[in-house]
Amino acid sequence: MLTDSLSWLPVTDALLWSLRSFLFLLLLLIVVSDLQARRIPNQLIIIGFVVALLWQSMAPMGAGLFVFHQPGALGLAVALTGASAAFIGFLVLHLLRIMGAGDVKLMAMLGAFFGPSVLPALVVLIFLTGGVLVAIRMFDAERRRAIAANLRLILFGRLMALSGGHGPQFDPRTDTADRLPFALAIAGGALVTAVLQGTGVLA
Repeated sequence: MLTDSLSWLPVTDALLWSLRSFLFLLLLLIVVSDLQARRIPNQLIIIGFVVALLWQSMAPMGAGLFVFHQPGALGLAVALTGASAAFIGFLVLHLLRIMGAGDVKLMAMLGAFFGPSVLPALVVLIFLTGGVLVAIRMFDAERRRAIAANLRLILFGRLMALSGGHGPQFDPRTDTADRLPFALAIAGGALVTAVLQGTGVLA
């Protein structure tokens, strides 16, 4: 049976900021890897997940890692619930080919840190962050031209198919104008969530 917390660690400012800094550094490494190699290393996810579970099971109970009032652990059972909910929810998006498997595992890790109660706000902030990043990237004229060319290719292919003819087909594996590393949006959403919790805006 899972206990809420073993309370082996005192919650001090030094411990809180060490763990917060660790998570932000881990997210930075993950984003850099996704930007450079288009992959999220499993080793980083495993390290983060283990640290999250150790924190949630060993620290005294509180309202969360980033909350301004009563910071502390959520409990092992709550952490696992948050990780499971995030994994299942984003696995659906992976099966729909909206995001990669690494993004799903990254969300599960963050679910263990933030817990299930904050998960809806975290998801909304992640997609808002992703939308902002996409909008910023659209200021690049070359990228806009590539996207416009792809849209014309898709439209022309559809029109040719409706008329019974054969035209050029859009292949997302080779014709994509650009791919936003979603780890960047996830990390950005997590950072905003942490700031909102730390300032008391988000409970």
